[in-house]
Amino acid sequence: MASREPTALAALLPDVLGRLVRDGRGGAALGALWPRVQGAVIGAQSRPVELVDGVLRVDVRGATWRATLQAQETVLRERWNAAVASAPIRRIEFRLAP
Repeated sequence: MASREPTALAALLPDVLGRLVRDGRGGAALGALWPRVQGAVIGAQSRPVELVDGVLRVDVRGATWRATLQAQETVLRERWNAAVASAPIRRIEFRLAP
């Protein structure tokens, strides 16, 4: 039997949380995944609220941040899909936070 190196829990977290999100049981997992995948600065200015049919809806603080993130949507989507393969997205919708 071949020996296997242990996998760090941090490396497994995005996939596990992504599965919860995909299965409709992990709305809170979105909030944990977003800053981890997109970084602390973006995470502080925006918050994902739902993932439905491959569309991730994200509330953003202020119109300037909304415009900035919308301009980076392709990069943000690709980054998400690379990190959270178990819950891929095809589009991100940014809206002003209530």
